[in-house]
Amino acid sequence: MAKLGKESNVISHWHHPKPDFETSPVEFYAAVERQLQPLQIPGYSVRRIDWHEGGVLTARREYLRVQRGRVVFDICAAPFGTGFFFSSWLAELTSAWGLLWLLLIVIGGFIFTGIVMALFGAMDGISGGFVGMFFGAVGYAALLVFFGYLVRRGNIGFAIEDAILGIPFVGWIYDRVFSPETYYKLDSALMFQSMVLTVVQDEVDRLTSAKGVRALTETERKPIMRGFLGR
Repeated sequence: MAKLGKESNVISHWHHPKPDFETSPVEFYAAVERQLQPLQIPGYSVRRIDWHEGGVLTARREYLRVQRGRVVFDICAAPFGTGFFFSSWLAELTSAWGLLWLLLIVIGGFIFTGIVMALFGAMDGISGGFVGMFFGAVGYAALLVFFGYLVRRGNIGFAIEDAILGIPFVGWIYDRVFSPETYYKLDSALMFQSMVLTVVQDEVDRLTSAKGVRALTETERKPIMRGFLGR
């Protein structure tokens, strides 16, 4: 079950109601999936998720999630009274386990530094222990940098990169050292947003025009932006 709140940052929202209209949400999601496949969007995935309509004990509503890295489109098609509505939420996910990973990294640093201190201390007493503390701290930092380099190169996996970016402080450093904002990065994210939303809206037009309902206007196609370039 997906949750919207501290675990995500909403970038934009699009919503359009259709009075006195009905269709199958399942068929709509399947059609969107089919239209996305020939576009060959790099690194995207599609799955169905359930969101509660309200609290824990309320009914669940199925959404179609299109994801690329930490950026997701949650797409909804559902009846409402005698009408129907289509919507999409573009958001950036953060790690729900960020604080736990930060704690494990800190504990790992103490353990690694302690081992190096013990080795140097065994060779040269107290002074050796202080030298070992220095080399242990520097060595652990070097290991983290090397690990980040491997993750960024794709040797370990981009799913791990998403988790790293969600770790407090560590994610901030990683983002600026290995994954800074660039024109290409922003252009790619904007292209992902544009391509997925266009597929959703074109499929809405196809369904509605088949039943004699007018297509979306240019104004109705525009999403409500909540934050992208200013993040």
